[in-house]
Amino acid sequence: MQSHLENEEIKALLKEREALIGSLLKANKTASTGALSASIAHELNQPLGASSLNIQFLQKKLADGDLDPSVQSEILNTLLVDNNRAANIIRSLRSIFSDKHVVSSKVDLSDLIDAVLNITKPECIARNIQIILRLQPGLILQANAGEIQQVLLNLINNSIQALENSSQVHKKLTIEGVHTEGGIRISVADNGDGITTDAQSQLFELLSSKKRNGMGLGLWLCKHIVTRHGGSIWFESNLGGGAKFLVQLPLNTQG
Repeated sequence: MQSHLENEEIKALLKEREALIGSLLKANKTASTGALSASIAHELNQPLGASSLNIQFLQKKLADGDLDPSVQSEILNTLLVDNNRAANIIRSLRSIFSDKHVVSSKVDLSDLIDAVLNITKPECIARNIQIILRLQPGLILQANAGEIQQVLLNLINNSIQALENSSQVHKKLTIEGVHTEGGIRISVADNGDGITTDAQSQLFELLSSKKRNGMGLGLWLCKHIVTRHGGSIWFESNLGGGAKFLVQLPLNTQG
């Protein structure tokens, strides 16, 4: 019964994905349907695909009558995490086309970063990526937690992909959070191969073909979310090589 409900939720997310593609096309009439579909699919297919595989595994175990309660609990928890990831992406995309104010609440950025790192930890371990955290205490602001979490997830995933394709022996992902005058600044940096000068000017454009793989929708979405919150996002070359993305957010959402 539980797996059936999860399956229905995935179908609903896929249906809304198609609606979002239509909205994106209206907002970007020069872009092709195929390219937009591929960009959105890139963001959603990982959590939805993982959910689908887990549901199939769960159904097989149930059919065989060979399902340990602890395994069942673990699978259901994983399904919940993956579906929440997909739902957050949907909500973030939907917000771009909404004229409503940002629905905000008290957000602890350290907690959001921990949540994102729990999601990405298996990939970091598999790729032997060292995670370095430098977070000042009390990184709390008024914002939409789901949208800001999506920004952090996109930036961290981009760094992981950059390091995966890098020849760097000692791979490092560095996340810093500091208080600034009237706000908070978060930076996500990797010591990968960096980004070419030509590509830097188009980093936050939708469907730019000169960016690192997987960044076509992600950084564009990050910019929209951060701007909605009255903040700013930009790129810097990382000292010692690699890329660094910085996000400046006000303590209170503007809008």
